[in-house]
This record gives sequence, structure tokens and C-alpha cells, in this order.
Amino acid sequence: MEVLTNRQKKALETREKLLKTSLDLFNKYGYEHVSVEQITKACNVSKGTFYTHFPSKYDVILEKFKELDHFYSTVEKKIDGTLPASEKILLVYQEQMKYLTNVVGKDLLRTVYTAAMTNQVQQDHYLINPQRKIFQIMNTYIEEGIQQGEFRQDLSIPNIQTIIQRCMRANVYDWLIHNEDFDLASEMSQFTTIVLNGLKSNK
Repeated sequence: MEVLTNRQKKALETREKLLKTSLDLFNKYGYEHVSVEQITKACNVSKGTFYTHFPSKYDVILEKFKELDHFYSTVEKKIDGTLPASEKILLVYQEQMKYLTNVVGKDLLRTVYTAAMTNQVQQDHYLINPQRKIFQIMNTYIEEGIQQGEFRQDLSIPNIQTIIQRCMRANVYDWLIHNEDFDLASEMSQFTTIVLNGLKSNK
């Protein structure tokens, strides 16, 4: 294992401080109302230091998505390969919702969703980027389900992917606007099961 120099350790500490401070400020004032200058002042560093670690303000948000996608990779490895595709999709979503509830939390996710909707973000939203790990996993399961005759043949992989993506985002959005009695994992499972049943072939 590589041993970090003091300079490298300091750089990592600065990066983590910038990340945490940025997210705290986004949550408190709203993503679109926080400038890079406010972040750097709160961290007592220069703008140059910020841009050394993050090319833009939006890249702070992307960092959280990348953490999520790493989590999806660990979930995929634990899923029984002999299960039907629909059950694999449900298991991934159940684990995802537990992670969002117990690790990410409403405040941070609300900030992430708000940032994704702001018109200040010029590039394609990572939230819907087809290269994200979660979508690659789903594509594999969808293709498997079509090939094995579990899913309808009249819908393409991108069609089915879009439907289940919207299913996921709708449940997360509902969770963000409801009180604490909204069980995200349970609601996601119930809703997604209904949607997946509608996508199955009539064998």
C-alpha cells in the first residue's frame, strides 16, 4: 500500500474540507446561491486551490454521485446470478434506497437533486448519464430479461431503462417531499414491482 507524503495528506484534507463545506453551504443557502468565493472564504483557501480539486462547483455534486456508483458496484457482486432479471432489479433498488436513507440522507440528496435541476449546470446531468454504473447494471439485467423471455419483446432496452429510471426518481422525489413516515425502501419495492409486472411478457 502506497504511503502518502505529508503534502499529499494535506491535499486530501483540503479536498475533503472543500467538499464538506460546499455541501453544507448548498444545503443551507441553495446550490444556485452559493459561489466558489463563498466556499473558499469559509475554508480559508484561494480560488485556485478550489479549482485544483474541483473543475467547477457542479463537480462537488458529481463527487457524491461517484460515491453512489461505487456502492452500486459492491451491491451487484452480491446478487445471485440465477435469479430472474426482475428480482435482480428489485434487489438493486432496495439496497439503493436503504443506502440513500441510512447513509446519504434527505438533506444531502435534496441538495443533489436541486443542483441537477438548476440552469447553472451547462453540461449533461450526471443524474441521467447512461455511463453511470447503476444504468449499466440495469441494462445488463434488462437485456437478460428480454433474452430469457421474462420482459416484453416490443420494448427496447432503452425504453425499459427509461421507465425504471423514472420509477426510481419518482419514488426518491416523493420521499424528499414527504414526512419521516415515508419508508423509501418499502415504497420503492411496492411501486417498482407493479411497474416491472407491467413490463413482463404474457407467456
